[in-house]
Amino acid sequence: MQSPTLLTLLHEPPANPESLGTDISTFLQQFWEPMANGNGPYVHPRAISFHSDQDRTNWIGYMPDTLARDLFSNFGGSDPKYQKNTLIGLFSTPNGRLVGNQWEDRGWHVYVVAIIRDVMDDKCGKRILIWDCDPVSHASEDKRWTVVLWGKQRSFVDYLRNKRHMKKAEIWYNVDTTNSGRDQCLLLSLRKVWEWASLGDVKYLGADDPRFQNCVKLKP
Repeated sequence: MQSPTLLTLLHEPPANPESLGTDISTFLQQFWEPMANGNGPYVHPRAISFHSDQDRTNWIGYMPDTLARDLFSNFGGSDPKYQKNTLIGLFSTPNGRLVGNQWEDRGWHVYVVAIIRDVMDDKCGKRILIWDCDPVSHASEDKRWTVVLWGKQRSFVDYLRNKRHMKKAEIWYNVDTTNSGRDQCLLLSLRKVWEWASLGDVKYLGADDPRFQNCVKLKP
């Protein structure tokens, strides 16, 4: 399958890596109309940053847009009207672990997660795809996902497995380093959301699925 023609949007993705959650939402919310009234996939309308209400509360006072960002549990389109074959979420999360009063000095990183149904639901059900423009160097198909994924990438997959009944879901990870080290994770990730959303609400397309190019399936 060839790369899609991108959907026409009024707002370009913000390029500043320090853009606020409200600026990110302005871009993401443009995919709502194609989702609700057309053949678009579910694209979560806000950046996903926190694993719980308490996690978000802990950041109040350390960042200006805490309440403009969502929790793990907000992602997924709970309304049956929006149950789609593909769910896409933009994650903006802190690097490493938060210790004491070092929170406001921690770097943040942006990546994309898609949950994609299989053509035959009774096969593996869903595939969890993580696209990170700065993939870890040791990622390969012979490594377990618990070794490759870091921080909230790992905790979100753990959440899906334990809270969303996805223990059998395959976990895929981007290994293309073409864009690594450019300090443009927000812009590159938003462009990836745009690219995937432009494909429409399609199930897994097999070996020719462009979303899975340069990705490896991690071991359980």
